[in-house]
Amino acid sequence: MEQNISEREQLEEIKKWWNTNGKAIVLGLGLGLCALFGYRYWQDTRNAHAESASINYDHFLDLAAKGASADALKAGATMLEAYPSSEYAQLTALLLARLAVDEHKFEVAKRHLQWTIDHAQGTALASVAHARLAQILLVEGNATAALAEINKVAKPDAKELYVETRGDILVALGKRQEAFAMYSKALEALSASGGDPSTLELKRDATGADDPSTAAK
Repeated sequence: MEQNISEREQLEEIKKWWNTNGKAIVLGLGLGLCALFGYRYWQDTRNAHAESASINYDHFLDLAAKGASADALKAGATMLEAYPSSEYAQLTALLLARLAVDEHKFEVAKRHLQWTIDHAQGTALASVAHARLAQILLVEGNATAALAEINKVAKPDAKELYVETRGDILVALGKRQEAFAMYSKALEALSASGGDPSTLELKRDATGADDPSTAAK
């Protein structure tokens, strides 16, 4: 009898506890499940978005391989509009700039390069865009602006890639001794990679500057 009373008392205690805490438990469980399914939905959506961007980028590459056709330009514009935060879009903008340069449409090319810079800030792609924009400015005869642009390549590893471009700009600015140093640095890197140094050697010799190492001797 005492056992039955004890069991009823325990049951009453459980009921009281459930009435007090049950709603909070159910609510917490519901929120936890919502968060879990929400995260999974977000992941699935992001993965699907990335896959769609990849497919559309491949389609753009196929069209761009044939030149700056209307279809290629339209596909590129769609990439920039639909996936602006994607690396695929940033790569698309770089290629659109190259297509524009091939057509001698430098203003269009500069707009695409600036788009890449704005959307890929601080990345290697932004460094590429700064360097290519500097090259266009140099071709247009604006060496001062070209130097300012190449100086925006902030990453140390990226700076090493564009020493030849810096040399070209310095030559245009009449800074031949500095240009000689840049070309020499570029030659060292090229020799280490086993590339053909002939063009760079011609550029360096054309500066007419003295080799500091020879002068020291």
